[in-house]
Amino acid sequence: MDLNKYLNNAAPSEPQYSKEEYAAMKKTEREAVWAQVDARMGEVLADAPALQEFLNFMSQSRNSLPNQLLLSGQNADITDARTFQQWKDAGRHIRTGEEGYTAIVGQVYENNGRKASGYNIGKVFDITQTRGRPVPPPAEYQVDELIAASIESSPVPIQISDSLPDGIQAQYVPKNRTIYVRNGMDAGTTLCAIVRECAQADFHKDYTYNRQAYAAPSYCAAYMVAHRYGLDTTAFNFDRVVALYRNLGKEQQRGFLSDVNTVGGGLLRSLSRTLAVQTRELLAAEYAVAVPPAKKPSRQQERG
Repeated sequence: MDLNKYLNNAAPSEPQYSKEEYAAMKKTEREAVWAQVDARMGEVLADAPALQEFLNFMSQSRNSLPNQLLLSGQNADITDARTFQQWKDAGRHIRTGEEGYTAIVGQVYENNGRKASGYNIGKVFDITQTRGRPVPPPAEYQVDELIAASIESSPVPIQISDSLPDGIQAQYVPKNRTIYVRNGMDAGTTLCAIVRECAQADFHKDYTYNRQAYAAPSYCAAYMVAHRYGLDTTAFNFDRVVALYRNLGKEQQRGFLSDVNTVGGGLLRSLSRTLAVQTRELLAAEYAVAVPPAKKPSRQQERG
């Protein structure tokens, strides 16, 4: 049988690269992706609405900052993006016909017999592109519950104060390592003020702490928490933040967004853990066995 007629009509084979050509191709691919990251960074800091939209994305995403920039530019509705293998390990599978999103994917490989880590450009899939057990809806909380959880998860003690200067809702005082909160504010304002100052306290790592340097990232972190839990965010305004960072160099812009992601994401995770613990405690109390009342002593016992 002559197989040539079949081979001639077959799909073209993958091009073969030398080791040097393959390395050069991958380098070009990585450079192109990092150029996209930088371009996207300029887009999200172009104006206040663009930054606010990106903060909305950050509040729902668990990815690294470069991947948040890449993914938000491809689909602003992504909430949980993972690789094919990561979803498989989580017990979920990619739906047939779904196309992944370009992302920076961590990689473990061997180098001279030793394990090393790096990254590659690959594909990730949002949870909406997967199938598996139904995903329960996110829990809803009252503002009072969120305030209690934010106080519980605060990195420093929180005290109510009736002597804060006018216009100051809350203040982290580094000398005392304490957050002071004005009494009598509405619940939403109180929560946002506490979270903003918790972010300031998180930034206080050493003697170089400068409140003004962390004012914008802390403000953005407070917004992320408010948006994540469905609070009214109309009082937030990002014009000053954009004016401060829009015309800076890429390193400063990346540093700012990295601070927002690190502290804002950290506060959200800490708050989520605390809320989960509090919910378990409430469920346990709800089904606790009632303690029977003490028996009244008989007359014979009273007479001794």
